[in-house]
Amino acid sequence: MQVKRDKMEGLPSHNDLMTCLTSTTTRIPQLLDVMACNPTTATRTLLYGYMTLHWSCIYGHRPGVYSNMTNAEVRKADTTGTAFGYLVHVSNHKTANSFGEAQLYLTAEEFGWMKRWLEIKGTLTCTQSRYFLYTEGKNPFRKLAYSLRMAWADVGLHGPINFTDLRTVHADNAMRFQDKGNRQRVSDFMCHNTATADKFYANNPSLKEAADIRLLFTESLQAAAAASTAAGNEDTFAGIDIDSDSSGEEHSPAPYQDSLPRHVPKRDQSLAEHSPSDMGEERVPYSAPTSPTVASDQLVNMQCVVVISPLVNTLYPV
Repeated sequence: MQVKRDKMEGLPSHNDLMTCLTSTTTRIPQLLDVMACNPTTATRTLLYGYMTLHWSCIYGHRPGVYSNMTNAEVRKADTTGTAFGYLVHVSNHKTANSFGEAQLYLTAEEFGWMKRWLEIKGTLTCTQSRYFLYTEGKNPFRKLAYSLRMAWADVGLHGPINFTDLRTVHADNAMRFQDKGNRQRVSDFMCHNTATADKFYANNPSLKEAADIRLLFTESLQAAAAASTAAGNEDTFAGIDIDSDSSGEEHSPAPYQDSLPRHVPKRDQSLAEHSPSDMGEERVPYSAPTSPTVASDQLVNMQCVVVISPLVNTLYPV
């Protein structure tokens, strides 16, 4: 992750890419003129560097898309193109199984450079290669990274450069400045899988992104504090006696175990005073008759008063 972070910090800037696009528009026609009258390997290598630099500053394709582009694919685009532009389809590239053909949309001026190069190739020897960026033999040109660095230096820019750097710039710009749908369209066009990039971005936020994430932490803390305050207010309201009358007078507290309700008759209070102890004495008042029948009737007439206390619920037999 540290290596990746260092790489992100060393990516070319937006101004660098705009400078390249301005220079390629001027230099590619000049190099084509040189190849038409005095072709050399060095000039051809520099021309390849400028062409691929121009395409990469726009789309960020892998170099395999350029090296595997065939003459037939370019000519096919010529037959289907219009004044609105030309679309080149490249079938053979690294991620063709996942994304299908790679595309390059080119303006009439940009495609005119390619048409002229096809014409120049027809006048050169050792051009039996079927690839657009030919080399001596039948294989595609494999030194595009070197050609890119030559063009980069010829533009007047310093520092290392490769196709992956230019590709990463486009992927990063799409992530930061496009909505989700447009970002996916850009990624699909450049045959880029965003899964790895998303994992990297999640673990390596920029300074501003880290500041925004800190704000999320603060907002979560404030929301938790607000929720706690709201819960405390609910507990306070729950403790209010909703049965109190409108006059606002306070009711007397409920009696404890040792107290009896105010509405218990005096006769029942005297009976309660002579209640049996915890040792199992009979619940018979001192004046209890000795007759079994009378005693039974009196037990039937005994009353039970429920006293509700805030702390203890007690049954007082009377």
